[in-house]
Amino acid sequence: MTAHVDDLLVQIAHGSRNALAELYDLLAPLLLALLRSREGSMERARGDLVDAFARIWRRAPSYEPGHGGLEWVLDQATNADAPGRAT
Repeated sequence: MTAHVDDLLVQIAHGSRNALAELYDLLAPLLLALLRSREGSMERARGDLVDAFARIWRRAPSYEPGHGGLEWVLDQATNADAPGRAT
């Protein structure tokens, strides 16, 4: 799965909305569960999920391929203001 996420992030960095949709389909259930466990509220977790995918779209050009795509996505979802991340 990690290699597939990496490939999708590269495509997203080049402007592929289809790749973003595929990444969403692949990871949204996992991220939503993670965010809900942190937030406690499904409504707030859904809002955070939307925000996370907006960050992924904006920040994908800063992603370095081969450096843990899944971990990078998790970081974008759980740490909106991570140091060293382009906004």
